Amino acid sequence: MAAKVIPFPDKYEPNIPEIEKLMREWLCNVSDERNFIDTVAARMMSFIQNYANTWFEPNFNLSVPPTLTFEERKALIASIETGVDETARQVQEMINRIIIERFLLEIEIYETRKSQTHFSLNGK
Repeated sequence: MAAKVIPFPDKYEPNIPEIEKLMREWLCNVSDERNFIDTVAARMMSFIQNYANTWFEPNFNLSVPPTLTFEERKALIASIETGVDETARQVQEMINRIIIERFLLEIEIYETRKSQTHFSLNGK
């Protein structure tokens, strides 16, 4: 039985300008300070482009017995596709959670640095 290639979804390309716009909207809800918004947005976009915009392709080397019927092969392919789709959904959900955690951390880092600078400038 010849190997059958199972096509997986095309590479997901996030809409970077839309993500940055959303990020800036969130930041505007926290503060209207331009430096805060620009600094945190830039750091977040760098993080997203470096770590959250990674694509991987599953690679299966499945040995399929030649005795499988056509219906069994179709069922196997459908099962693999369902499993890959569910795994991709779970990975995307995890990435989204990581981005939100990083977003909150970047806000905290900015505020900490700002308070330390303010503290040292005032000589306290």
